[in-house]
Amino acid sequence: MKFLLLPALAAVVLLTACNGSDSKPAETKKETPKAPEKLGDNPIAAPLDYILVMSKAKKASLGRLDQAKLIDAIQKFEALEGRAPKDLNELVPGYIAAIPPAPAGMKLEYTAADGSFMHVPITPAPAPAPAAKK
Repeated sequence: MKFLLLPALAAVVLLTACNGSDSKPAETKKETPKAPEKLGDNPIAAPLDYILVMSKAKKASLGRLDQAKLIDAIQKFEALEGRAPKDLNELVPGYIAAIPPAPAGMKLEYTAADGSFMHVPITPAPAPAPAAKK
């Protein structure tokens, strides 16, 4: 009786392990993970996402701080001189140490009439026309 139980148990284990419905190995069925489309999609990359966001926030806050310093220098100049500066170079070195740089791809445009400034995109110079062949 013990000898009959052992082959029956082995047959059950084999049939359970070899479920004939799946002919492909498990390795080929795995889907490749998709790359996250936006920040916060991948929890493993969360530290890198945090560093990226903090870097952008730092750049933005430094830009606002530079603008505030420039506005303050213009207002001090107007209060002491009674007029708006003709150009921003009049503010250096008495009112501000240096004119803050514009963001990449932008330039600082100053209007002396009302003492305002703004960042405008730099327009690329037109490409020269190709020379005619003779």
